[in-house]
This record gives sequence, C-alpha cells and structure tokens, in this order.
Amino acid sequence: MDLSSFTIILTDHCNFDCVYCYPKKGRRWLDSTVLIRALDFFYPFFTRECNIDFYGGEPLLAFDTIRKTVEQIEGLSKNPRIKAHYSLTTNGSLLTDDVLDFLGDHKFSLLLSFDGLAQNISRKRGSFGFLVSVIPKILERPHISLETNSVFTSETIGNLSGSIKLLIQLGVQNVSVAFNHRLPWTSSSVLRLKREMALVRNYFRSHYQKTGDVPWAELGEEWENAVYRCPAGLNKMALAADGTLWGCFLFSQYFNDSKNTRESRNYCFGDVDAFIENHRTIYPQVLENYSALRMDRFSTPDRLCAFCDKIEECWVCPLAAGLTSGTIGRIPASVCRGAKMWRNERRLFRERFERPNKKDGNAVSAG
Repeated sequence: MDLSSFTIILTDHCNFDCVYCYPKKGRRWLDSTVLIRALDFFYPFFTRECNIDFYGGEPLLAFDTIRKTVEQIEGLSKNPRIKAHYSLTTNGSLLTDDVLDFLGDHKFSLLLSFDGLAQNISRKRGSFGFLVSVIPKILERPHISLETNSVFTSETIGNLSGSIKLLIQLGVQNVSVAFNHRLPWTSSSVLRLKREMALVRNYFRSHYQKTGDVPWAELGEEWENAVYRCPAGLNKMALAADGTLWGCFLFSQYFNDSKNTRESRNYCFGDVDAFIENHRTIYPQVLENYSALRMDRFSTPDRLCAFCDKIEECWVCPLAAGLTSGTIGRIPASVCRGAKMWRNERRLFRERFERPNKKDGNAVSAG
C-alpha cells in the first residue's frame, strides 16, 4: 500500500446549498481521536511526496481540526523520507485573514470553488462579491497556490467565457472547469457550450500572445491513449466524516445514505479500527473491486464502452457517472455526448494554438 493522496472529509455539513451538489448535507463531524489513529497508522504508507487534502462539506467549518492535523503530521514528519503537501477544497466563504495566514505559513494548495458569473445563480446568492474581494488577498500570499474550479450546468453555460475572463483579470493563473449533468443538457445548451468554447479559444489566443500563458491548462494537455482505470484505492485513500475508509471521497458521497448495502461494502475498507486490525486481509479484498473500475467494463444506454472505437481516447469517472445514472460505471447518454464534445474541443484548442502565427511565423504551443 503506497499512498500518494490521503483525503480527510472533516464534515458533511456545508453552509452553502448549491443547486448541482449531489451529496446531501448532514451533521457528521470527523472524530479527532479517529483521525489521530488513522494518521498514525497510514503515515508510514505515504509516498515520498504525499498530498493531504482537507475536504467536506465545507472543511473550514472545522478549521481547528485542520490546524491540529497539520501539527500532528509535522510532528510525525521527523522522517525526512516523507514530505506532506497540504491542499484544501473550499467554497471560500470562511477565508478570513487568520485562515489565509495559516494556509500561507504551511504552503497550502487552495482549490477555490467559484463559479464566476454564475456564482449567485448556482451557489449562494450574494457570495459573488465576497469571493471577488478575497481572491486578491489570496494572491497577496505567495506561498498559497491558488486554483479555481468553476462548475457550469446546462442553464449557466452561457456564463463560461465571461467567467474565464473575469478570473484571469482578477489574477488567477490556474483555472479549471467542470460541467455538471444533474440537469439535462439539451441540444440548445450544447450549442451554447460550443459557442462559449469558441470565445474561450479566441480569448486565450490573445492572452497567450500577451503573456505566454494559458491558465486553463487542461485544454492543452496531451493525454496518452490508454484504457482508463480508476485509481481509487490503488494510490489514494479517503477518510469519511463517519470514520469509514474509502478508495476516493466520491464513494463516501455516493453511498452516503446506503453505507450498509452489499454494494457499498464492496468499496468500503471499513472503519479505522477494523482496518488497522485486519488491513492485510481487508485491503487486497476491497482493492480487487476497485481494480474492476475500467472504461472497458463501463457502458452507456446503447452499448458497452469496450465496443467504442474511441475508448482509448476517453475517460469518465465511474462515480461521477453513477451520481447521475444511479449505477457505478453506467454512463448516461448526455455524459457520453459531453465526453465526445470535450475531446473535440481539446483537439480544436490544440489545433488553434499549434497553427503558425501569421504575424511572426512562429508556432504557438499549448502544451
């Protein structure tokens, strides 16, 4: 067991009520003694560079626990072989100066959930102004690595290009975008998405010529053709707010209301104490179930993905699909269409950036 990622779900409670959020808000808080035992046990299994991600709910509701956890890990870090890197996924509403100072002192990577111009529509009304004001405060702290994640639905997709421009104008240098399928995507919403992506390509072309930078890095990444396999459990583990262990935080969310079913037991490594006592037996048994989560074993309503001639160019998270379809690895038709559209947009983006610049004759690379 070699873990390069360990996610700590501090609570399933949240002070936002986003329209596209799948997991139900709860009132569970991770017991600090359980967390201490888990870290003591798993620390020797961390790889040389291991990421510790604080997640929720809204994890900053449990900021004291974050502080104590960092202190514990740094107390364990007398072994120079292991270097822990901290990250935090947050809606940003509780980012006070004191919190930001702490994050800076410990060189956190901060993933800020901010939907740009769609913020007051999809997330919490009135939160847009605060986040616009807090982003410069984050950027003032050079030891905090900031990335924003913006989620767009079929109803808010018209805000995509404007939101990207806003974030870049605020100084954000690393943006990511996700498309939510909880609300159905109609042909008109897909058309709006294509138009917005064309605007993004044009804007990034101009931005690159001025700065040499493409802030939405995923657009230009080259993926190696291979059949996708979910890495959950293999090199990552998640500790849920109820003290159970999963291969990825999404599994805890997916089985939030059904953690005693046969299917959930296929993916749950048990509670911390049980796992510590019997991990040599439990881990390989459950990991075998995670190992089966491969694209060639997934399906759409029309066919098995193994029969698709683009299977080595495609990857869909089996849980993200399951949160929409109700079945792990069952990919809704809209998600399949979205994956194909995304591949095409990435191709168009790379073609646009690799095409020679007519003014100076030099090729512009997005890689």
